[in-house]
Parts: sequence; C-alpha cells; structure tokens
Amino acid sequence: MLVSALLTSLGINSGLCVLFFTLYSILRKQPSNYEVYMPKLLAEGESNTSSIFNIERLIPSPDWVKTAWQLTEDDLLSSSGLDAVVFMRLINFSLRVFLFAGVIGVFVLLPINCSGNQLEYVDFTDLSNNSLDVFTISNVNNGSSKLWIHFVAVYLVTIFVCCLLYYEYKYISQRRIDYFLSSKPQPHQFTILVRSIPVSAGSGVSEKVDSFFREYHPSTYLSHIVVRRTNKLQSLINDAKKLYTRLIHLQSDPNQQKYKRSSCFGLFGRKVNLVDHYEKKLEDIEENVRMEQSEVSLAGEASFFIAYVVTSGWTSTSSELFRIFPLLWSLIKRPFTDSRDTELEVPGIPYHSHTPRILFFVLLGITYFFLAPLILPFLLVYLCLGYIIYRNQFINVYAPQYETAGKFWPIVHNSMIFSLVLMHAIAIGIFSLKKLSLATTLVFPLPVLTLLFNEYCRKRFLPNFVAYPAESLIRKDRQDENDPTMPEFLDELISLYQDPALMPIHYSGNSDRLNSPLLSSVHQAEV
Repeated sequence: MLVSALLTSLGINSGLCVLFFTLYSILRKQPSNYEVYMPKLLAEGESNTSSIFNIERLIPSPDWVKTAWQLTEDDLLSSSGLDAVVFMRLINFSLRVFLFAGVIGVFVLLPINCSGNQLEYVDFTDLSNNSLDVFTISNVNNGSSKLWIHFVAVYLVTIFVCCLLYYEYKYISQRRIDYFLSSKPQPHQFTILVRSIPVSAGSGVSEKVDSFFREYHPSTYLSHIVVRRTNKLQSLINDAKKLYTRLIHLQSDPNQQKYKRSSCFGLFGRKVNLVDHYEKKLEDIEENVRMEQSEVSLAGEASFFIAYVVTSGWTSTSSELFRIFPLLWSLIKRPFTDSRDTELEVPGIPYHSHTPRILFFVLLGITYFFLAPLILPFLLVYLCLGYIIYRNQFINVYAPQYETAGKFWPIVHNSMIFSLVLMHAIAIGIFSLKKLSLATTLVFPLPVLTLLFNEYCRKRFLPNFVAYPAESLIRKDRQDENDPTMPEFLDELISLYQDPALMPIHYSGNSDRLNSPLLSSVHQAEV
C-alpha cells in the first residue's frame, strides 16, 4: 500500500469520526432522541425529558467525554455489573500493552526500519508515492546487527504482556470472589436444571420430580417448575398487552379518533367503534391464551491491516457512539406509532461481538508490532476511542441483561497467549529469512515458556472461573444463615420461576370466561 493511500484513508475516516462525534453531541440533547442515546437513564428516571427549546441543544459540546472519563470502577460495578468492569479492563489492558509496545516500536524500531536499504531507494521528497514497506522490518538489511534490537523487543513485550496477564487474572479472580460474597442471594444459586426425566406409566413429569426430591433431598428441596414450550403463548400475551395499551389511550384521550372503516386499511366498509373492536379482540386473545395455557400444562500484509484498523476500528467504534441504525429506526417509526404505545427498550451490550473485535485488534498489534511498528499509533487511537465511548454507553445506553461475574476473562487470557505464540512463530520465520540464525534459535524458548506460564495460570486461577472456592461458598452460606431476609427470599423463590406465559391475564372487561374451568369443557369434548 502506498503512503498516499493510507493518508487518504486516514483523512476520510478521521473526518467520519469527527462528524459522528459532532452529530452525537447535538442529537443526544434532543428530547426526541433520548430513547436512542440514553434509554438506560430514561428507564431509571434519571433523565430530564423537558421539551422546552434551548439554543444550547444545537451547539456541540464535549461534556459527555468528561462524564465518561470520571466514571470510577466502583460506579461501573454498581450500575452495570462485574461483566462491564472486566470488559473495560480488557480495554485498559490493551492500552497498557500498546503504550509499552508503542514506545519501543515508534521510537526504537521504526527509525531502524527506515534506516535500512534492503528495498529500493526511497525518495523522501516524494514520500507519499512510496510503499509502506519502508517502515517495516522488510527494509532492514539481511544479517544486519540491528535485527537484534527487534529480537530484544520481542522478548521485552512478551515478558511485559505475561506479567500484565498474571496481574489481571489475579485481580479479576479476586474481584469475582468479592462480588460473589457481597451480592444478595440470587435465584440461580438455589436452582438446578433436571433433564431426561424417566416417567413411568400412570405418573406425570411433575409428580415424578416431586416424589424423587422429597424422597432423597427432603432437607433442601422447596419446589419445582416444569419448563414448557410457550413461544406461541408468549406472542399472544404480547399482542394482548399492546392492544390493551391502545385501548387505554383511546378511552383516556377524548380527541382520539374512535371510529374506522372495517375493510381495506380503514378506507372502505362500515364504521366500527374502535373501543368495542379492541375489547372484542382482547376477549378473543385472552380466550386463546387460556386454551394455550391449558394445552401447555494484542463467536496478510502489514499495510493492509494498518488501513483495516483505521477503517474498521475507528469508524465502527465511532458509529457505536452515534448508534446510526437505532437512530434511523426511531426516525422511521416515529410518524407511524404513538410513543405511548411502545415500551422503552433498554439494550444490553453484546459482549459476544464487541469482545472478539477488540481481541482481534490486539492480535494484530501484538503480531505486527515488531514487523510494522507504524500500526501501533493507530491501535492506540482506536483503544482510546473505545475507552471513552464504551464508558459513555455504559452510563447512558446499556443495561445489564445478565451477569456472568467476568467469566469470559479466561477466553481473553487464552487469546492473548495465542497472540504471543503467533508473534513468536512469525519472529522465527522473519529472523530465518533475514539470515540471523542465532536469533532464530534463541526465540524458540519463548513459546515454550509462554505456554508453561499459561499452564500455571490455568491451574492457579481458572478454577475460580469454573466454580467458586469451597471456603467462599461456606462463608456465603454462613452469611445467608444470619441474614434476616433469607426466609422471605426462600418463600418468594418457590413461585419465582413461574412462567409468565402461564399466568392469567385480565385486560378485557369480561372476567367471567377467564374464571370458568376448562376441564369440564375438555371432558365434554372427549365424551
């Protein structure tokens, strides 16, 4: 890739980032966009939804950057959970690695690469038309003693990354235990899932489970719930809920149109009273619900990757802040839906897609730092953007949908180990091509030592991410025994897992049919 091509890509994507940041700082202030840019604050009732016009709303401001920067780890833990803390520590870890590698790469390796003459003569008066290879290890002469500096750099970065990995593994492991000990009792800690239950003739699944646990676990057994397929039933309940919301709006707003035509999108046919129409539909849906309920019961070329970091890394991270697709969807549906008809949906951060993206850029940085150190400043910019943007999203947008207490950190650790071993393999190949056989031989111990370090960490810390230590469990049990709210929690636990789709609904005015038994009608049908 030519220097001019990289500069063009850099200019375009930098402009897009500035545009996204500017538009975000304006659009986030508009009350009509609160559901896009701060749904979490809206759901928590902490956002001012005043619609009074203010000229300040039209002026871009970086105040959100200051708010995101000042967010402490404890604040993040209390608002978004330990998963969010571990996710941000991944970004912090990557920043530290590339800050260390960047100092070595940019101020030591890059000048050495540019001083070589292995490639054709470089015309610095027309630098933009030169290849980026002049900044890589390819430009260093074969057999040059300067390659030993690259060799030392590989060792230094490996040692630094391993030390940092050990510290992070130990720290997150301890935070995971502390989080468990300080947390309130959770239903899943008292729940087991039983599958493949053998059922004998004359008894059902529910009776079989109940008799088994009362016989063999009488002191710890509370109750059981049979999990059933309720997809169709849940869809009916959602329809009933939406219909009920529309009906309430019709009845409460005297200016609402209460009649429509019965056919062809409300243009032709006889006039229908919407209140009566919705009430009748609600009754039908509730009847269908009852029937359903009864039936249920640091997942090529160096110059290419530099451009990839700029285009995919910078722009995609900035678009995460701008939330272009949720914004467009909000603008499209706004004229056709009443905001009172729709519930505010607070999204959860998709760790399954964001974490692999960061790990991939870390892989590029670690494997290419000694080959093409020019990639490191671009990665640092990407991680700085991610650091600010994700913290802002945790404050305003994302709410925890589930909590694993940082259980995905071993995956991060293994990815870092893989990146280091891949860097060692590339270093062996490069030093062989560059006719530095002694350096090639001396690199061989690095992957062995790295894998031994990984095995030590696996035995030392991984068990804490599979299950909690026995001493922590015993300590937690003793705390629960002294907790005065524990009996109330156990009483609620019995009915906590009732499937919402199997609970009766009472939206329509006709409740007689809802209370009438279905069993008699079923028996009559069989007769």
